[in-house]
Amino acid sequence: MASGLLRPLAVFCSQSQSQRYIKTIRNLGDAWRSLAEEPLSECDKNSALVETNFDFVLKITNALEEQRQSNPTLVEMSVREPPMSTTTSPSTSQPTTERPRRYRIFADYGADFIWRDPGDIRPEEGDAVLEPEEVLSSFPPSALELYNVWVDTYAKNFKERRDKTGNFHATTFPTALEEVAWNVAGFLLAWRIVMAPKVGRIEYTAGCSHYLLEKGKETSVTLAFLQDQVDILANGPVS
Repeated sequence: MASGLLRPLAVFCSQSQSQRYIKTIRNLGDAWRSLAEEPLSECDKNSALVETNFDFVLKITNALEEQRQSNPTLVEMSVREPPMSTTTSPSTSQPTTERPRRYRIFADYGADFIWRDPGDIRPEEGDAVLEPEEVLSSFPPSALELYNVWVDTYAKNFKERRDKTGNFHATTFPTALEEVAWNVAGFLLAWRIVMAPKVGRIEYTAGCSHYLLEKGKETSVTLAFLQDQVDILANGPVS
């Protein structure tokens, strides 16, 4: 399995709970035996890639320690935007002047985990509460479907391990591997939302750590997130 900063991605790809999110991977070793990796071009030999089923691709170049000694690590993200609505004519559509929206994503049992940023609530909106459909209606259908799967995965674990037992000091996930896989899935889903033109940023929370996801800051926040996941794997139970 991949080591260093790539290990959380390899863990994500190897967990059964993650398989529905993943379309293909490249250069993550034996992280996922059920899908043969496609050959890499010479220019991509130092890159690892995860392509998801919710129309999001993450590519990290020079992530290994020996690579970082001579070259900077680079994180690249890409999506394919959904086609323009057939009910809107390009000649009659008006450019929007609205400020891109800001959101927060954090786990809260019984809720849908996505909220308006407190500083981005408009008078007519009242509060921060959102339904996922309000944010994801213009995305490919798989984005909403897999976002709901991600929320349900947390809710099921919380209910079994904490709600039913009354032990609210217990961890939501039984192992660090499952926790990291869930954290990575949420991180990728959050970035998919951020990549939309009408979204400015998302504050994504995993455990006690907060990550401000903004276009143009992909590398710094992704490396910080991956390092935190490496620390969870080092300190938490793996089985």
